[in-house]
Amino acid sequence: MINKSVIRDIDYARDILLQDDYSIVVVKNNNILIKKKGEGIRPFLEVIKDLKEDIIDSVIADRILGKASALLCRYARVKGVYSPQATKTAIAILVMAGIPSQVDEMVSYIKNKRGDDVCPFEKMLKNIDSPTETYNILMEKIFKKN
Repeated sequence: MINKSVIRDIDYARDILLQDDYSIVVVKNNNILIKKKGEGIRPFLEVIKDLKEDIIDSVIADRILGKASALLCRYARVKGVYSPQATKTAIAILVMAGIPSQVDEMVSYIKNKRGDDVCPFEKMLKNIDSPTETYNILMEKIFKKN
C-alpha cells in the first residue's frame, strides 16, 4: 500500500511541474524543495547536486522519464515519481526499486532534441544498470563540458 503522504506529494509535484512548464520539481512533506527549468538531464543532475542528502525520501516530478532519469531517482533514493511521459524501461526500473510512479503517457523511447533519434543519454546508458554508475557517467558528461 502506498503511503498517503507520497500520493499527496506526487499530486503536488505534478501540479507544480505542469502549471509553469518546469523540467523538474522536488517535493518533500508537502513542501517544494526545488524546481528547475532546463533541457535534457542537466536540471535533474543539478537538483541532486544542490539538495545532496535532502533529496532522500522526496518525490520527483520530471518532464520526461527515461532510463537515465529512473536510475537517477534510484540513486537519489526518492520515494515517488510523476512524469507526463515515461518509457516502459524507466517504469520497470522504478518498480524493481519499489518506487511508486504516476505517468500520463507511455512512450517507446525518449527522443533527442531534433526528434529524429533516441536520446544520446539513453544510448549511453544502454548497458548500465547501476544508479551510482549512471550518476557518475552523467555528471562527467554534462559538467565536464563546461
